[in-house]
Amino acid sequence: MTSKFMKLSGQFIGKFTRVPALPAHHADLVERVSILKNELLATGNSKEKFESVLDQKGQWLFRSYRDGAGIVELMDQLFPLPYLALQVLEWRRRQFDCCIPLTTEEYAKGIKIAGRARDITFAVFLFNEAAKKRSQTTAVYNALMSAYMYNGLAEECQSVFRDFRRQTHCAPTAVTYNILISVYGRLLMVKNMEAAFEEMQKLKLSPNVSTYNCLIAGYVTAWNWDKMESTFQEMKNGLVEPDTDTCLLMLRGYSNSGDLNKMEEMYESVKDQVGVNRGPLVRAMICAYCKKAVEGRVGKIENLLSLLSGEEYYPWLNVLLIRLYAQEDILESMERRIDEAFVHNTCVNKSSIMRAITAAYFRSNEVDSLVSFVKRAESAGWKLCRSLYHCKIMMYGSQKRFEEMEGVVNEMGETNYGLVTKTFAIMVKAYKSHGMESNAERVMGKMLKHGYLHLPKAHLTQSASDATQVA
Repeated sequence: MTSKFMKLSGQFIGKFTRVPALPAHHADLVERVSILKNELLATGNSKEKFESVLDQKGQWLFRSYRDGAGIVELMDQLFPLPYLALQVLEWRRRQFDCCIPLTTEEYAKGIKIAGRARDITFAVFLFNEAAKKRSQTTAVYNALMSAYMYNGLAEECQSVFRDFRRQTHCAPTAVTYNILISVYGRLLMVKNMEAAFEEMQKLKLSPNVSTYNCLIAGYVTAWNWDKMESTFQEMKNGLVEPDTDTCLLMLRGYSNSGDLNKMEEMYESVKDQVGVNRGPLVRAMICAYCKKAVEGRVGKIENLLSLLSGEEYYPWLNVLLIRLYAQEDILESMERRIDEAFVHNTCVNKSSIMRAITAAYFRSNEVDSLVSFVKRAESAGWKLCRSLYHCKIMMYGSQKRFEEMEGVVNEMGETNYGLVTKTFAIMVKAYKSHGMESNAERVMGKMLKHGYLHLPKAHLTQSASDATQVA
């Protein structure tokens, strides 16, 4: 559940602790920092060369920008490589001779990046250092809460919040409550999440789009579809308009709840954003279509699959697609997915999937393909079921391949499934349908041997009829 929530909220958690936009007089900062960043990246893995470049060409970052904007911008540009961003901060902390102390913004950015690097120990160290230097401001508290949040340390995050509320020199902001709401959402503590939202409003802290997104993410995680929808409608009818992240969260919610009409409507409004690093969301939509037999679902699913081109193999998704193609009698695609499952050593252990495959082969009268599949499935450790054997008996019987039919019966007798009333009923029906009354009588003799003769004849006929329902 934790990883699921992080996937939901990860798309906007990064917005919680952003340093405000740079002033206009820093217009050239981004370009100058970009040049320096490229030189730093060119040093490779050499820490000595990295720091040498900073010593020679990075002094201006804090000497010219005493508000911390230079260092913060460089750390931002190195954000995809957090260990390098932290090297920049370490270097900055060692510049004692410049008599320019680290700013609150530099500490906040460092704590946030330490959290992303999953170095919580260093994040706490920076927080405590900021406290000693009286730089423990709202931004620094928010950064540490965000670091705990990102690493799934909910209790520690709440502890920091409680300490934050006791401070007299700074106070929680909307960003603080956004993080807290996310924490409660991850823990499925819906009442606490809603209480935090109400407390925020009592403090006259205006909820922003991230606040509502955190609420919706919490409701999606808790599968509370009514609250999810009402929160979305509140946004649409209120002062805070939904953004792309809101729509993507709602798309996931509609996918998980199986509301295909709203899912498709929402998808049309944001489809240009889906597929761009949105693999989990695309897979959720595919899963929704696989669960409901709606018209045209195969085409819709294959369009979504095209957005996942080149992605890694997901066993559960491949098994869903096997069942989908089986239900739709698209044998070529079904067998391609089955082959893929064998290649990746995927083991299917659900009888419902095996029955769906069996039924597809039965409806297409492909007994040889079914026999081949059963052999491979047995070798791969897939869960076999009695329906597989009964289906082979029926198909061989319908094609007058009685010797092979008898062979399946003998094979079945040696398995844990054993011979049951339905097995004999299928054989009786197969022989009688081709006018082979003597063979049918012989089967009746086997029934006597196995103790099934006391069953009423009507039950025998009904068993044969039921046996055709193999799906």
